[in-house]
Amino acid sequence: MTAILSPKEVAKKLGLPEEIVLREGIRLFLENELRNVKAEITKICSKHAVRSSEELWRKVEAGEVTESECLDDLMRLEYLEARLETILELLRGLK
Repeated sequence: MTAILSPKEVAKKLGLPEEIVLREGIRLFLENELRNVKAEITKICSKHAVRSSEELWRKVEAGEVTESECLDDLMRLEYLEARLETILELLRGLK
C-alpha cells in the first residue's frame, strides 16, 4: 500500500511554501484533465466528422444523421465542451 503524502509534508520536505505545492498540484491536475477532455472530444468529433456539438446538431437538423444514431455522443460532447470551459477558466485563475 502506498503512503499518501499531504501537501504540508511535501512542502516541508522540499523546503517550499505549502501554497506553491498546492497551486502546482492543482495546475498539474487541471492540465491532465484538460488533455483527457480534449482527447475525448477529438474522439467523438472524429467519429462524426464534426468539430463541435453545435456542428453535430446541424448534421442532425439537416438529416445527415438521426438523433438516435448520435444522441449519446451528442450529450457527452456537450458535457465535455462545458467541462473544457470550466477547466480553462480554472487554469486562467491560477495565473
